[in-house]
Amino acid sequence: VISQWNKNICMNKKHMNLFGDKDKFAIEAELWQRDEGYIFINYCLWIENNMVGDKEQTAVLSAELDRITKITELKGQRYITPNRLSAKQITDNLINSIWFDNHNDHDISPAENAALKNLDILSQYGECFQGFFVFLLEGDGYEWLLSKEDGNNKYLDIKLPYGFIYSCFDEFLKWIKDLTILVLRRDEVSTTSL
Repeated sequence: VISQWNKNICMNKKHMNLFGDKDKFAIEAELWQRDEGYIFINYCLWIENNMVGDKEQTAVLSAELDRITKITELKGQRYITPNRLSAKQITDNLINSIWFDNHNDHDISPAENAALKNLDILSQYGECFQGFFVFLLEGDGYEWLLSKEDGNNKYLDIKLPYGFIYSCFDEFLKWIKDLTILVLRRDEVSTTSL
């Protein structure tokens, strides 16, 4: 049984963190739990000081973990064949190809080991990420993050040295695991002792 002190450090108050650099790319997150119930998460992305998502939108952590974990699990499976299209054109082509199943002659070509659907990140069950389409592409020595706000047609993109975006997501997942491990252990203890 976990002492009252350990319960308080588990999740009974809010824990906030920023992973990365808002001037380039960052993930802003908050985990919280009330009365030993579900663990909730609020998070968003930042691309060059522009918020992608809605940090006020709350979700149950267990429902978000699949989409967050999938990003790092598919590292190395998002390589693309370079072309001369602009970030806006590539974003629109990806949205049409992945979300609306419309293909044209100017579609982006993923490398042999990358499926087109791997480029789409943070979407889940037919819903984009908090009103944004977000794509992560890998090239020789760089990661390219592309986004488009669904309602306002606002486009954002940034190319960063390879490993920068993935390291932010790795740190984010480690933080989640570190903060929730005592809660998960308590849940395992309570279910195994029945």
